[in-house]
Formats: sequence, structure tokens, C-alpha cells
Amino acid sequence: MAAPSIRSITAAKSTLQPGESTVVTIDAFDPDARTITLNGRVVDGDGNVSTVTTQLTVGDPITFELTSNDQTVAIVADPANPGRFSVTV
Repeated sequence: MAAPSIRSITAAKSTLQPGESTVVTIDAFDPDARTITLNGRVVDGDGNVSTVTTQLTVGDPITFELTSNDQTVAIVADPANPGRFSVTV
């Protein structure tokens, strides 16, 4: 099993004044993930057929962490968006 891979880490604002905040986003992926294709089909009483396809990605869960060695920095993870953090200086 391969280690997760980080594509990038970006801050919405790269310069902050004391008391200001920015959003930092970590973009990462699981290289062991696989894609599954699902096919749906419906038929009505006249024999008319409609189909649709969608894909799902199956991978190991990834845990995102953002830390700072500066104890005055507050970092709060976005519970609705893994890999997204609010950083206040």
C-alpha cells in the first residue's frame, strides 16, 4: 500500500496582520484508490430504455492535519470539508 500523496497546500491569503485569518487547504489523494463504474437502466411498459452511468472512487480514508510551531497561531479544522482549515494569527 502506497502512502497518501499531497498535491498542494495553499493559503487564500499569504500575508496576514495580527488578528486576521485565512483559509489553508491541503489537496491530497490516496494512490491506492480504485474507480468503480455503476450502470443504471430503466424500461417502461412500451419497452423504452433509458440508461445512465456514474463512477465511485473507493480509497482508504485520509486524515488531514495542519500544525504550527508558533503557539500564537490558532488552527481550526473545517468539519464539513476535510483538508480545509481556518488559520488565525
